[in-house]
Amino acid sequence: MFGILRLFAVIWIFGFIVLALAATSSYLYSDEAQPERSQRWLARLKMSLVWPVAVLSRAGRARLRRG
Repeated sequence: MFGILRLFAVIWIFGFIVLALAATSSYLYSDEAQPERSQRWLARLKMSLVWPVAVLSRAGRARLRRG
């Protein structure tokens, strides 16, 4: 049981890092105005924290695909 929890934690951390890097890259190279850009970046960072929950629903998967 402990091994499964450890595997889940490693996958969650890896997914968080990948999604957070994608959000930060989009933030840095966007030509959008500052308030909208930072709001979108924060929303994407929040989504990267809860991505395992988002994968379990159809709306969450669509949101992850859209960014």
